[in-house]
Order: sequence, then structure tokens, then C-alpha cells
Amino acid sequence: MIIDIEEFKALIKRKRNEYFISPYDLIYEVFVNFGYHLKEKTYFIEQASEIIENIRKNSWNIYHPLEKRFTIDILKSLCDENEINKMTPINAISHFIADFTEHIYILTLSNTQSRRSRAGNEFEAIIELIFMGAEIPMDSQGNIGKNIFIEKELGKLVDIVSPGVIEYMINKRNTILISAKTTLRERWQEVPEEMMRTGAREMFLVTLDEQISESVLDNLYQSNINVVTTRNIKNERYKNNHRVLTFEELLGVCDANKKCWDNYFYNAEEKELISDNIKKQILKHENKEFIKKYYQKRLSEIDKKYGKNG
Repeated sequence: MIIDIEEFKALIKRKRNEYFISPYDLIYEVFVNFGYHLKEKTYFIEQASEIIENIRKNSWNIYHPLEKRFTIDILKSLCDENEINKMTPINAISHFIADFTEHIYILTLSNTQSRRSRAGNEFEAIIELIFMGAEIPMDSQGNIGKNIFIEKELGKLVDIVSPGVIEYMINKRNTILISAKTTLRERWQEVPEEMMRTGAREMFLVTLDEQISESVLDNLYQSNINVVTTRNIKNERYKNNHRVLTFEELLGVCDANKKCWDNYFYNAEEKELISDNIKKQILKHENKEFIKKYYQKRLSEIDKKYGKNG
């Protein structure tokens, strides 16, 4: 009996959740396995590109074999072994493809969509961890939620804001907005439009795209959008283009911008909002020691500056 298409889609979704850990958890696992959680701040600022490349390569090496096993098991669930055993290998393959053409297409499409979604989420997670290692304060959609970003008029394309959402509400000019896209394709056009809605003076578009045309780079630059990529991609694809920055340069910008807030004193409401958000992250990442320590240090700095009851 051929499984109903909707039932098959539900099976794929259920099994995918059973097979794969979240992109964030996978990236954190690889991050710790490399020993990055033990590195000092300067290492992250100086070696961000290498960290990105190493983690992406190794997370793929973990994910890809697992996806193969997942695909095999899903396809096996469609087979009637008793019927298959009565056929020659060629006939079995022919009948399977004929009977389950749509099922195979749906599974292939699901795998492609899942890869794209995971690649984006993993990229954002890597950037977050590097910011944490570099001791740069930030809020991300992944940690505090998309709804809060939209509510604060940061838009759907901003993935990270430094020092944070509250600072963005206080003074947009002294905050840094970051949008992360592994590849741009035609989607780059959305970024200038989104930046105009936020009212920010500039935005950083971090990407691993090696095929950005000169005209696209010109359009982005004229819209005050700085393209950021790894050192290797910069040297191999955009070596003589001063409009393309490296991740290391972005971290330097963010580290310098952090100092703009050293002498700013938050009012009671602002301080409470920032502290509450940090406490939520500490609870959320209770089992991720590196992340928990990052947020504990941020909370400690606030308490030290204002006093625990200040």
C-alpha cells in the first residue's frame, strides 16, 4: 500500500526532528570540540575567519553522513520487502521509482530546504559564538527572538545588534546592525530597503558568497551597507576591493563601538530590561558553559557599574 503524500510529509518532519539536533546545538558542540571555548578574546578578534571556516567544514562533515542515513531510512519505510524480494534488482528499482516518484521528489525537496535553513542558522550561531569569545555585547534574533526584533523596529533581516536592542532604542547611531546571509542571490536588494526602515546609518552584511558582482557591491556601498566575509574569500575574490571587509575588521569596529557606551548611564527601566534579558539567556543556556559565562560576565559588569540594587 502506497503511503498518502500528506502522511509521508508528516513522517519526514517527525523523523527529521528525531534524527538531527538543532543547528545551534550542533555548532556549539563543534565549537567546544575544537577547544575554542578555552581561547582568549584576542584569538577570536584575530582568527575569526579561520574559526568560521573550521566550524562550517566540520559541522557539515557531521551532518552529511547523518542526512544520508536519514534519507535511506525514510525511503526504506516506503518499501514492501516481500514484494521487493520477488523482483530482480532492476525491476525493484524501476517499480520503486514508478510508484514513489512524488514521494522521492518531496523528500529531496525537504532535504534541500532543510540544508538551506540549517546553513543560515548555523552561520548565525557561529557569528554569535565569535562575538561572545571576543567579549562583544550583542543581542541576536536566535537568542532573544524574532518578535522582539520586529517589535523594536529592527526588521526581519537584522540578525544581530551590538551592543543590544535597548541601546538601539536609545541611540541608533551608536549601534551596529548585522545581517547574516551565507549567499546573497537576489536577496541583497531587501537589505537596503530594510535598513531604510530601521533608520540606522549603516549596516554590515556578513556573507560567504564568492560571486558578488561589482554592480551589487556598488549598490550596497552606496546604501551604506558594508559587505563582510572571511579573509580567504576577501583575498581570493575581492582582494583589491576596499568596500569588502573581513570578519576581523568587523570585530574591531564592534569592539571600538562598545566604548561609546562606557560613559552612558542607563536609567532604571533600561537597566532592568537589559539585566532581565541577560538573566533569561543565562537560564536558556544553563547547559552551555561558555555561553552562560559570557552572559554572567555581562551581568556582573552591569552590577559593578550600578550596584546590584542600583
